[in-house]
Amino acid sequence: MEFIKQIERFQVLNKLVKDECTGRPEELARRLGVSRAKLYLMLEELRDYGVEVVFSKKINSFKYKNCSGLNLNFSLKVLDENEARMVLGGENLTFSLESKILDGALLNLKYDFNPNSHY
Repeated sequence: MEFIKQIERFQVLNKLVKDECTGRPEELARRLGVSRAKLYLMLEELRDYGVEVVFSKKINSFKYKNCSGLNLNFSLKVLDENEARMVLGGENLTFSLESKILDGALLNLKYDFNPNSHY
């Protein structure tokens, strides 16, 4: 699943930047399996969320400028109908996520278990 691969790629990026052992941009992009341009899109998206990553020629690595690293957790669980009802309170849910980090992937979940229920 490409979505999970992209999350894992971002976790590797975070670890390498946190440890300040990324190497040059070309090396980091190769380690992540992305183009140099894609690497910079990923870094730009981090910046959009307020996380600054800069390249240091002195240590030949990217590093976090305004934090010591990120705590990135990801889990995926498929819910059965009863679990989903408990989470959603019997209501409909539509959730969409678009991200440059995830190669523009769109995650769209819709649940419609009880269309007649009202608050």
